[in-house]
Amino acid sequence: MKPALKALLISFVASILILNPAFAAIPSEDVLDYYDQNGVYYYNEVGGEDACNSVSTILSGDSIEEKIWNYFIKKGFNDAQTAGILGNAMVESSLEPTRASNDTFWGLFQWGYGRKDKLFTKLRNAGLSQYTSSEYWGIGASKKIAAADLDRVLAVELDHATSETDRNWQTEIKKQSTPEAAAEVFLTLFERAVNGKSEILYYEPFVGQLYQGAKKRRDYAREFYKKYSGKGIAASGTSGGAENGHNLTIIGDSITFFSNASIRSQFSDLDSSDINAKSGRQWHEGVKVAKEIKLHDTVIFALGTNSEDLTEKKVSEAISTIGAQRRIVLVTNYDMNNPHRFDSNNEIFRNFAKKHSNIYLADWKTAISEKGWDYMADGFHPNAKGQKLFAETLYKAVNGSLDAKGCSVNSEFTALVKAYAWPDFHKAPYTNRMPEYANAVSKSSAEGRYVGGWARGVQGIDCGGFVTILVQNSGIAKNYNDGKGGTWAQERWVKNHSWILLNKNSDTPVDTSILQPGDVAFTNGHTFIYVGEIEGFNSVIAFASWGEDTARAPMAGKEDLLHGKGGTVRWYRNPMYSTNSTTTYSTNERNN
Repeated sequence: MKPALKALLISFVASILILNPAFAAIPSEDVLDYYDQNGVYYYNEVGGEDACNSVSTILSGDSIEEKIWNYFIKKGFNDAQTAGILGNAMVESSLEPTRASNDTFWGLFQWGYGRKDKLFTKLRNAGLSQYTSSEYWGIGASKKIAAADLDRVLAVELDHATSETDRNWQTEIKKQSTPEAAAEVFLTLFERAVNGKSEILYYEPFVGQLYQGAKKRRDYAREFYKKYSGKGIAASGTSGGAENGHNLTIIGDSITFFSNASIRSQFSDLDSSDINAKSGRQWHEGVKVAKEIKLHDTVIFALGTNSEDLTEKKVSEAISTIGAQRRIVLVTNYDMNNPHRFDSNNEIFRNFAKKHSNIYLADWKTAISEKGWDYMADGFHPNAKGQKLFAETLYKAVNGSLDAKGCSVNSEFTALVKAYAWPDFHKAPYTNRMPEYANAVSKSSAEGRYVGGWARGVQGIDCGGFVTILVQNSGIAKNYNDGKGGTWAQERWVKNHSWILLNKNSDTPVDTSILQPGDVAFTNGHTFIYVGEIEGFNSVIAFASWGEDTARAPMAGKEDLLHGKGGTVRWYRNPMYSTNSTTTYSTNERNN
């Protein structure tokens, strides 16, 4: 490596270390040489931290207090410690997850300032930001929220609480053996109530000023302890989740009918009466069934294979019939004899899942098409292995799998990333393309679309070409870069088409926690794309590179999410493709 370039790279990496201490150390000489030789002039060992914020926690219990109790018991807190936490929540919010005392403090534990900002970011990423509005601030506001969404809001808050590890509140509270002591430790360290200090005021006996309702917190903690102590999990009800099938209704056609045994094996608590399937059933017949039978809180609507002419109106009718208060899982359709037969149906399903926080996707199309004919009886109905796969696909969707919501913009996007880009930072020969990407380049070129430059005689080895093909083909924006320009032209294009700049301004590094799959990044002369956490893909970004010495076919990237060659990485999102607010909040850490 040239001394001047190496000094520049070391200086840049050092600046990253100062700005973001999560990055470990300056790479060794051989690593720097390797990345220099391979055309990477800015480096982050992990390619940025994963910002997947889908709501995968499933809560159990009939009431909010039971769900909170069960959550912390499952997290390893004992009865006394969990009672202490609940006692604090009761005083802070009366167990109203969206309670706000004013514009500053919000939520179950009344987070404030920077702590609240981080929570709001997670709620936005989960598609739940509407519930932070003043309409839901008062006592009883939880009754206005659909049961499925209320569970998801509560789950985000509880996960946020346990993600806060500063002041060692979890370590200290786990030392306590009485609900009163646990209540005070939580008040002191988590709620930060002692005039900004962090001393623990142990209960035995409590002495000192009565601050922020300490006595009430101890009293409530004692009451919760008496109510639930010795029961472990408060199992009087499980209305919030359907992970084992105990709160689940399935309406389906012949694919569901023939997969009945596999489904019941996958969902161990599912009663046979809760699977309503019939061969040849059409969509409108399923809507009629939904009107006539008792529905549980989670409904899988596995229809469409006998109705390839679905419209948004027909799907909306089914969703309205099932009810906005329920979690709804739509199942994509597939015919291996005619792979594109149900593309229209599936696109409608995906759009509804993106626009509605209570709607999820069970992507049967992707699951079975990846397995092939070995799992199919006739190209339409699965054989025994396929039936097991169908049941597993439903199970993953019900249990908040990554492809069902949030972490993947859609299953088509995830599938194309895996098909187009090498899953690792690929070694020589660098212009070897994944077969699917080579086909996509040829097709796009034949159709007159932009594919970027040639490198070493290979077409489509180009950062802007790769991003254009992926964004267009995945449906993020089918008209993306229709002016057929390179990196600079593409950034002008997103600005002219009202894509949202996710940075506060072009010189301020982005808050990486708000990034979502499909967000496009620009630095000076380079573009890449955020893909999120994909199993088997060893980065949260994908990129390609043009040039005689720096040419790279699409692969898992090592670009930093914050800083790039020549300045700050600028991140953009298509607002028509995201249901979440994109306001960037300060992450300055301040006391509650």
